[in-house]
Amino acid sequence: MNVYALTAHPAASTVLQLAQEGEKTKGPRAVFGVILMFLILCGGVWMLLQSSFGPKQAYLISSVAFWGSWLVLSLVWLTGVPGIPVLGIPRSTPQYYGPQGAEARWEVAGPNGSENLRREFEEFERDNADSFIAIDESAGAVAGGDRAAAEAAAGELASEHVAMKLGVGAHDVTVPNVITVTETRMARDGGRFTYARVTFGPAEVTATDNEPTKELKGRIDPVTMTLVLNTGSLAQPTYWSILLFTVLFLAHLGALVKYELNRVPQPQGAPERIPAAV
Repeated sequence: MNVYALTAHPAASTVLQLAQEGEKTKGPRAVFGVILMFLILCGGVWMLLQSSFGPKQAYLISSVAFWGSWLVLSLVWLTGVPGIPVLGIPRSTPQYYGPQGAEARWEVAGPNGSENLRREFEEFERDNADSFIAIDESAGAVAGGDRAAAEAAAGELASEHVAMKLGVGAHDVTVPNVITVTETRMARDGGRFTYARVTFGPAEVTATDNEPTKELKGRIDPVTMTLVLNTGSLAQPTYWSILLFTVLFLAHLGALVKYELNRVPQPQGAPERIPAAV
């Protein structure tokens, strides 16, 4: 049980994932490996079955088993392996561990975001102006992670916005040396933080700043970046996998059942004659 608990620890899971990433084979070698594995495993099973059932029935039997196993695997991708709490075995596989779509990400709505995002943010803010709360270091791990992600996404465009407003190069306005986050307010929608307002202001003047940097900081006015969370489509490839493997499994299963129902039993041959001893 201690081994299960150790591998389920977040730090251990991260180390294992990094190790697996480093050992992965990619490119043409990976494609060749998949094709070779398919030919050896599936072809070997088909050759064994066709010696007893014939080529067509052997194909149907092996295909039902093959696509059925992939259907079960895709369901594991969707739900994960939850473990057995009674025996002390924790969850060992998270959800959506197979093919993954776009992850959730923060997108800037204003002041220079897309029109659709600005409209969505303004509509929510108009009806839920009091829902925005300040997020600081004491907000907890989950809220802190959302805050950090929102600030990182806002910081990528905030420096460009301030630089264009002041007529300087984007490399002259950096976060957090020249501008820094002064306040982050977020609002929930559907149980999670979905809307955010991140305000940037000039960073404090330090002893290492040169005169142009000090002069630049004095010209910076506070700017608020509004953001909307794009929930992404992490599970979408898994749903497509389940649909595809379900169709293939049922199609081959139906063909196998039809074949068995329509199969005409072959008459047994005449018994082999043993020549008489002379």
